[in-house]
Amino acid sequence: METINWKKKMEEQLRRSGFTLEVENMANIGMTEIHASSSPLISYPLRIRLYVRMGWLMCTVDATTVDRSEDHPLFERMIAAVFERIVRHLYHAYDFHVLTYIGNTGNYIAPKDSDTGEIVRLLAQIWNDRSYLHLETYEEFPALYVTPPWAHQAYAIESTDDEWIIYAGRSGRQATDYRADGVELRPHRLAEGDLFFPVDRISKQHGPLALAEWLRLERREVEDFMLAFMRTIRKFDPSFGFAWGGTDTFFHGVPVEPYAQVLRLESGKRRYRVMNNSAKRLFAVADDPVVCLKEVEQTLRTVRLPENRVSALGQLVMGVWQQFESDESTYIQEVAYRGISKFQIEEKIGHALSNQQRIRWVEKTDSHQSIIEYAHLRISFPKRPPGIVTVEPIESTYERGAL
Repeated sequence: METINWKKKMEEQLRRSGFTLEVENMANIGMTEIHASSSPLISYPLRIRLYVRMGWLMCTVDATTVDRSEDHPLFERMIAAVFERIVRHLYHAYDFHVLTYIGNTGNYIAPKDSDTGEIVRLLAQIWNDRSYLHLETYEEFPALYVTPPWAHQAYAIESTDDEWIIYAGRSGRQATDYRADGVELRPHRLAEGDLFFPVDRISKQHGPLALAEWLRLERREVEDFMLAFMRTIRKFDPSFGFAWGGTDTFFHGVPVEPYAQVLRLESGKRRYRVMNNSAKRLFAVADDPVVCLKEVEQTLRTVRLPENRVSALGQLVMGVWQQFESDESTYIQEVAYRGISKFQIEEKIGHALSNQQRIRWVEKTDSHQSIIEYAHLRISFPKRPPGIVTVEPIESTYERGAL
């Protein structure tokens, strides 16, 4: 009876907001679909779906005639304003904790001073570093799903009378979505029909603070492993990850596509995995991060590097060009140097790369030529390869500050 009641109250509030409604009750799947139009506030017709999923009273809103690729800032603000008012009214008047998902923007709306609003706020701040919770998904009937930028799988939160149940998605994230140092390259878009399994339960007796602590620990576990992986590989090449081209970088002058991952498993354990995607070579996989990284160290100690490797100067310039290839001569046709030897150039740049020194740009906007200062050297090269690279010492006797 309560489920019907909250849906009826939602219909009532939509009509009071000026919408003309066409309502279809789909009792067989427990959903009400509403087509709303002719509001004085919103000119676009809306499709609104009301259902209960994973313990949440869900309201999903889509403007089916709006192209998601286009920018409609005013429309987004109006949608948010209307539904923020409605869910706030339903909470204060009837104690209904309605969780609204706006499909066109990917943002969740919940009454801010409710328990649901507090959970949404915690997820947004602790996991997404935002003031709002955002989800990219193809899922037709979303619940409270989270795809944190640091995570390698999706999460879902279920609310029962006594506890919050945390789920992890079975489908791992695309390897091209993030770099091996943990930096997100593109948002994780949740696939339609992704399956979830429970990983933990948190009693509501301990309040939202207990959930907040769990969220922090989960994030720290993943981020700590990614940082530890970078520290491990930089023992063997301190310049590793100086420049990235998507997921590609250089390891001792060899183009590689490193991949590190932490996944929750249905067994209750975590899986830690490291590999080089460009060579389709698995370096290590283990249920313990320390064991995994020891395997990585062992592999790196025995790895054989090819003789044809990119020079330190090549790594620097090709990194700027975003060309992570082994054939350096294809891109750098000639190196012209004055007042310094080729050996000194390699020593200076190699040392600076190992210290992860920042590039100081002298000329970045010219359409033909780029000029940088790096490792006490002034280096000029074409805006785009191939071309001649010119290197000469700069007059300053100390390293100038990086921009």
